[in-house]
Amino acid sequence: MGKWPIKKHDHVLIPAGTIHCSGKNSMVLEISATPYIFTFKLWDWGRMGLDGKPRPINIGHGQKVINWSLGPERTKRELINTVSVVDEGPGWREERTGLHEREFIETRRHWFTGKVAHHPGGSVNVLNLVEGREAIVESPSGAFEAFVVHYAETFVIPSAVGEYTIRPYGEGEGQLCATMKAFVRKNA
Repeated sequence: MGKWPIKKHDHVLIPAGTIHCSGKNSMVLEISATPYIFTFKLWDWGRMGLDGKPRPINIGHGQKVINWSLGPERTKRELINTVSVVDEGPGWREERTGLHEREFIETRRHWFTGKVAHHPGGSVNVLNLVEGREAIVESPSGAFEAFVVHYAETFVIPSAVGEYTIRPYGEGEGQLCATMKAFVRKNA
C-alpha cells in the first residue's frame, strides 16, 4: 500500500485497475472517460446514494480487475506528477499532464498571466479554471460571444469554433491563472 501527501496542483494518473482514494481536505478535479469501464467501489466511507441507502460496494468485481503490478514504488514513479512542459511563450506555459497512455483523452494545463491562444485541434475542449479568480474566454473570429469563467468552473468549447483565447479578467487580472484542458487524442 502507498500513501503520499498531495498539494494543490499535484496531478495523479489513475489507469483502470488502480486502487485509489483521496484524503481529508482534498479537492479533486476528476477527468475521465468511462464509456466502456465501470468503477467498482471497495469502500465508500458510509456515503449514501440519492435514495438515502448506502452506495453499493463491489469487492468481488473489484478484486477481478485490480492491476496488481501497480505496487507503491511503480505508482509513485509512473503515476504521480509526470508533468512535462510542451510549449511556452511570453506570459504563458503549457504542460502535458496526462491522462494515462491507455486513455483516449489528453490533458493539458496552461499557466498564464496574459492572453493565451488555444486551438481545439479537431476535438471538443473541456476546460476548468484551476487557478485565479476570473478569466475571460474570447473568439478572435467572433464565433461566440465572450464569457467570463470563475475559479473551479468548467466550460466547453466545441471544435467548430476554431481558435479561442483565455486571459485573466476582473478579479483575476494581475494574477497567475491556470486552466486544465481535456480533449480527445488525435490517435484515439
